Amino acid sequence: MEIPQIIKQYEDYLKSTIRPSNRIIFTVEDTKPWESKLGGCPYLEDLKQYPMGESGKPMMFMAQINLGEMPPLPDFPREGLLQFYVENDDCFGLDSLCVVKYIPQYITDEAALVRENPYYKDYEENLPFTKNCRITFEQEEKYVGSNCPEFEERFDDVSEEEMDALYDLCEASGSRVGGYPYFVQYAPAYYNSQDYVLLLQLDVDGTSGLMFGDAGNCNFLISREDLLAGNFSEVEYDWQCC
Repeated sequence: MEIPQIIKQYEDYLKSTIRPSNRIIFTVEDTKPWESKLGGCPYLEDLKQYPMGESGKPMMFMAQINLGEMPPLPDFPREGLLQFYVENDDCFGLDSLCVVKYIPQYITDEAALVRENPYYKDYEENLPFTKNCRITFEQEEKYVGSNCPEFEERFDDVSEEEMDALYDLCEASGSRVGGYPYFVQYAPAYYNSQDYVLLLQLDVDGTSGLMFGDAGNCNFLISREDLLAGNFSEVEYDWQCC
């Protein structure tokens, strides 16, 4: 995206922050067990692999990313599946731990896999979307997000006109993998973009009916150290709304 003349003086800094990000596109269609998806049935070779929450109830399956289906991103594995689960409650698991499962290898024999999610009806009414969807990706380059701490520190004294242009250029909303997160209210105290990577952002979407609360979104964030080590046991999950 071309940098407007009014903020050309910040061009070198802005270009230094560019990161690739895979924008998510939702399509209402059936999916195979190993494909990228929002909702539906996760890849399972055995029903015992389905995670249970702190309450003892099956967790809500939010999404599955087939890493081999999306353009490669720095530090991410090049293949395998990422599955995202949150506690089954009417707050979308806000006050509970999430579960992110990494499956390095998978089979494509549908007859050997679980084909329907037997727990879907247990949590369907608590989901933040109304339609299960196929996920595809389109890679784009993103400047530092407009509500990331480093953006706020770097541009704390610019004019109103400059800030408007910067917000337009650095807007980070939308469902995506990688790049910079968009926090509807504020960045969590622990977050900085050098140490944390955006595993998944799910944002307002008309096709799937996706929305957290009132015009809200969610983020799954992982430390760069854990991502490089393939450790997905300490993922941070948060959602915010207006």
